[in-house]
Amino acid sequence: MGMTEEHTLPTDVVRSYAQAKSQADVQAAMRFCHPDVVFETIAFQAVASGLDEVARQNAAFLRTFPDYGVRLEYLVAAADLVIGAGTVRATMMESLLGIEPTGKAFALPFACHWTVRDGLIVHERFFFDFHQMCEQLGLSTEATAEKFADWRERAEAAAR
Repeated sequence: MGMTEEHTLPTDVVRSYAQAKSQADVQAAMRFCHPDVVFETIAFQAVASGLDEVARQNAAFLRTFPDYGVRLEYLVAAADLVIGAGTVRATMMESLLGIEPTGKAFALPFACHWTVRDGLIVHERFFFDFHQMCEQLGLSTEATAEKFADWRERAEAAAR
């Protein structure tokens, strides 16, 4: 059964996508995404649009946190909206945006909203606590926020 068939449940699409990301398989995860997918990471104030940009951001994140994994506590679907929550865990093994790896791990509660249409994710909005992530990783929240602000500024300049 293909993921784009009408009778595929939106929660099954999200569960399969989360499983692929938890296995650091960006290519497999992208198969569950619409070509015009929008991926928002609220804690990073980051928005990626389209398969290529979303895949690049996911690949960079998974290089930094190769053991990234989510444990879903629940997924609830209402029409094309899927809402879920659980725990996200990862260990910082490589640098990210010039931030040196600490070798420390985080375990954070998260919530996420996905919009699924025709068996594909068209929008993901991912929420978790930035300060708690930094604290658990042994990073300065302020310095890390500055690195993300610089990265967003460079990305916006490149897009112009």
